[in-house]
Amino acid sequence: MAYSTKPKMWFWIVTILFLVWNLMGVGAWTAEAMGSTETLMENYTAEQVAFYTSFPIWYTWAYGIAVFAGVFCCVGLLFKRKQAVMLALISLLAVVICRIYDLSVDAWNMMETADRTFFIVVPVLSVALWLFARSIKSKGWLK
Repeated sequence: MAYSTKPKMWFWIVTILFLVWNLMGVGAWTAEAMGSTETLMENYTAEQVAFYTSFPIWYTWAYGIAVFAGVFCCVGLLFKRKQAVMLALISLLAVVICRIYDLSVDAWNMMETADRTFFIVVPVLSVALWLFARSIKSKGWLK
């Protein structure tokens, strides 16, 4: 089926929503990566702070790759670039790596309800962004 090469209005809306989501992820990553233990203690118990600060440095890098690749993917989509699909896949793979580690250290039991919600929502939206980018590429809207 032939598609128009001009993106529809819903493309721009969805892309901007994904961009805002990923920018929130950059904010969360910055707060966690650059924040102090005292800042974390305001919201978490001492046991939770010890647990979260024990994550290896590669985890923080993978988390950063996930959110920044997601932002760059969305910017790529706004500029209608095919590289957005690869960036979405990189973001998804980084999210999967983080979630596998989280499951291996039983992070679920240390999480509050809001954290558990994000634990599920983040990979779901990462898959959705990748599928969205692939769909847009197959429509011929990316160059």
